[in-house]
Amino acid sequence: MSADAVLSQARAFVPTSVTDCVQFLVNLDQQLRAIGQTTAVVASVVNGQVMGASVGDSGAWLLTPPDFVDLTEDQNRKPLLGSGLAKPVAFGPYSISGRLLVASDGLFKYVACERIRELATTLPLASTAGALVDAARLPSGALQDDVAVIVAG
Repeated sequence: MSADAVLSQARAFVPTSVTDCVQFLVNLDQQLRAIGQTTAVVASVVNGQVMGASVGDSGAWLLTPPDFVDLTEDQNRKPLLGSGLAKPVAFGPYSISGRLLVASDGLFKYVACERIRELATTLPLASTAGALVDAARLPSGALQDDVAVIVAG
């Protein structure tokens, strides 16, 4: 429910700076207090550069074979958005060369870094997100956690 509220608000959000991204999450932190807690990454790509802010354990990576940059490595894992105490951390702007991956912890916790890099950099863009979600599945086909994935490039 709180993640849906973040998505709803993010659709109309048009930042012009990393400060805007942080303030957006700070404002959401207060709005979500009555709804619940969640993790969030907001990212904006303009003129070949990405900037944003994050809180929680979702992540954003820039992938350029053979390596990647974890844009959210300095984020605060807790308290979560909606606690009223979240401390969003800005990232960027970074030049994009390669692919941008934004995903929930259901991907980063259950799929090895090397496997994520391999799938995200070698598959056609249109099939990458689905393949990453499938990589997080158990042999039964079930997921251990919610998985959300966005890949741009």
